[in-house]
Amino acid sequence: MPFSVYETVNNDKLFPIHVFVASIESSVFHWHKEYEMIGMLKGSMHVRVQSETILLKEGDVFLVNSNEVHALKSVDGEVALCMFIQMEPSLFKTGDHDILFYLDSTGEEQVKCGFDRFYYRMSKIVYESMNEDKHAPFRVRAQASCMIAELFDYVVYDVRFGEGRKQNEQEMVVRFMEYAQMHLAEEHVLDMACHEFGMSRKTLDRSIKTSIGLSAKEIIDDLRMERAKTLLKTTNKNMNYILDACGFGSEKTFYRLFRQETGLTPKAFRENGSMVSYDSGLKGYLDFETPMVKGMLKGIIDAYQEKNHCLEG
Repeated sequence: MPFSVYETVNNDKLFPIHVFVASIESSVFHWHKEYEMIGMLKGSMHVRVQSETILLKEGDVFLVNSNEVHALKSVDGEVALCMFIQMEPSLFKTGDHDILFYLDSTGEEQVKCGFDRFYYRMSKIVYESMNEDKHAPFRVRAQASCMIAELFDYVVYDVRFGEGRKQNEQEMVVRFMEYAQMHLAEEHVLDMACHEFGMSRKTLDRSIKTSIGLSAKEIIDDLRMERAKTLLKTTNKNMNYILDACGFGSEKTFYRLFRQETGLTPKAFRENGSMVSYDSGLKGYLDFETPMVKGMLKGIIDAYQEKNHCLEG
């Protein structure tokens, strides 16, 4: 089964954005070239970007910049319902350099227009994307263009030039995760990675921990656990197959780590409902009721417009 930490985003061919709503359980560390706006509709979720962990609650918005390694995890195993808008870097180009935005409604940095403006804008984009009206795509593009302009107008951002030390450290994390994914079934994958990159365990750990705050072993344990959960939810493979495919050294170790991560035994996890739309590559995306989500979005839109005495914009 393919299992990759690089996410390929299928954007709209006419306007390079990808809009969707998903119920999140968890994800391994992954990255994509697109900028990703996250808006919390229901529940709570931890977003880990590099070595920082942010707790998002209902009404919060957050932006993950292009090629930033990040992971998502709902709080206490509860389902977190989120809006996602992924946008091609070409939409933000102002020259031969990249833009790094600082949009985080949980932080100390405020925005002049208010974070609820971005939450409203996201809700409009997602709501229109769920309509079957043949002219809805034009409204989606119009709202997305306004949101991008407002990011430049109201949000603090940096211009990134060249390849600094931080970027090199992140590239090391990416290379390590790619290698670990390819050899995850090997019990001694960490020793193999040290040999592959010509580094001692201490040097490899230091390089990775500086970038995302986790050790190499912690990343491997995370990748193995996500692969195990995927196999349990999407296949009928027996436990011996899963142990071998994920590289767990012993059944005892696997059960201990799995219960520590999920609060359930592997058998109970498998029997605890099905994830029809579970993405075996990256994320625990669960099904949701479209009418319910549209009702939530309409409520957000109406409340914002009434509060600000506006019909559009």
